[in-house]
Amino acid sequence: MNNAPEIAQWILDLIHEEKTVSQESVVPRIAEAFGDEWVYTNENGHPAINREVLKAFRKLRDETVRWDREERCWTITYAK
Repeated sequence: MNNAPEIAQWILDLIHEEKTVSQESVVPRIAEAFGDEWVYTNENGHPAINREVLKAFRKLRDETVRWDREERCWTITYAK
């Protein structure tokens, strides 16, 4: 059985592997890998990740992972 911290770690690993991950693309992957209970459609009609997963994700991520609100994706940034 999966839990929010495990799914959050999976998302973080995916971002580090792929360098850019959109929320729209990751939601169906979460549903497929972990089940529909971890995703939903938000009030704006966008695919979204369960709030408990996002809470766990915020605790895990470091300064190299940045959320681009306009593009609705996570990216890896490197210090210069």
